[in-house]
Parts: sequence; C-alpha cells; structure tokens
Amino acid sequence: MIIPPWNIEVERIYFQIVRNDYKTLALTATESGEGVTSLASAIAHRSLLAGKSTLVVDLNLYHPSLESQGMTVTTYDNHQLPSPELVGVSGENAYFTGIIAPSKRETIMELRRPGSLEEYVKQWHKDFDLVIFDTSPISRLNANNIPPERVAAAADGTIMVVMTGQTTEAQASESVKKLNDAGAHLLGCVLNDKNNPSLKVEILREIGRFSKRMPKLAGRLRKAILSSHLLSLEI
Repeated sequence: MIIPPWNIEVERIYFQIVRNDYKTLALTATESGEGVTSLASAIAHRSLLAGKSTLVVDLNLYHPSLESQGMTVTTYDNHQLPSPELVGVSGENAYFTGIIAPSKRETIMELRRPGSLEEYVKQWHKDFDLVIFDTSPISRLNANNIPPERVAAAADGTIMVVMTGQTTEAQASESVKKLNDAGAHLLGCVLNDKNNPSLKVEILREIGRFSKRMPKLAGRLRKAILSSHLLSLEI
C-alpha cells in the first residue's frame, strides 16, 4: 500500500508533529499488515518535502521492510546498529535515509537495555530533525523482537495504526493499555480503511464500472458524488 506524502491525512499528522515540535515519532499497530510502514514512509517523505533531514529506523524485527540501496549516509563508530544509509521499501519506488533492522542477537539485547535506545536517539538528533521508528506489531512479541511499547516509550510521541474491519476493539484497547503502561505518549490512532472503504468510495467505484458505456452520465454522477457534503463528512 502506497500513501502519497501530499495525502490530506498525512498532512494533518505532519502538522501535529511540527506544531508540537516532536523530534522522534514511533508508529505501531496491534497486528502485522495494518499499514505502519506505508505511513512511516509517507510521513518521512512529507518531512523531506519540508526540507527536514529525516531518518526512518526499522525496528520491526517481525517483518523488516527497509532494504539497503548500498549507499551509506552517516557512520557512527560507537554504534552497534547499522549506519544510516539510503533505503527503500519493497514494492515502492521511493527512497530516503534509514537504518535497516538489526539482525545480530547482541544488538537486539542491547536495544532492550533500559536507556540504550534513548542514547541512540540523542546521537541521531545531532544529524536529523526527525527520527521515525517502525516497530514490530504489539501482539507479536517474541524472543527475537524489541518490544514495541519499549520503542514507543523512547519517542516523543506514538501513533497507532488500526486496520478497520480486522482489528477488534478489544485488541486495540489492549494495545493502548500496553503503550500507556510503558509510559508512551500516545498521540492518537490512524484508521486504515483499505479493507473497509467509505460509502463515497464504493459509489465512485460502481460509477467507474459503467463509465465507458455511458461516459456523460458517469461524469455527471461522479461530479455530484464528489461535491456531496453529506458523503464527505468524516465519521
């Protein structure tokens, strides 16, 4: 799923980041595949469009998403983590500065140590205006992951992505509780309606099915739907 950086929802999120002067943002979800990486990529590109140096750190060890492009940007001699480099997301034709997911056991254990991740953040802030964490799913904690609530606690703010029609209210509530118990600053939730489109989107899709046979009628209906105040209301 590709989210353009000029998306209005992305703009609203980025505005909150700038207004509150957040330097570190963690993105997480209850389950895998809810759209965390896509949102992280979109926010990173929006930040870059604003002229801000931005770093995306892949700590989703359950399903790593950042792929190295073979170009190191900055080297830290005292870091166990891979150095910041040009990275890309599989399936997306977009690139930015990032740190790929660590694979060494000793590095993972070091990041679990209280205060360790905060030390890395301080170092990254010397070179980057915004640091974005892509974390593992909250419900997928195992011996090979870094607890996402631990990462969230090290960030200035956290956003949880929820896939509508998939993640239940009970699951989302349990995830929020874990984040709060860890001391994370939860900014809010982003609802991913990919599998649960709005009525407006569904009507436009149906109009598109007969647009070739009746282009004039389809054009008038599409214009009416797009200009409808009722269908444009957010729920």
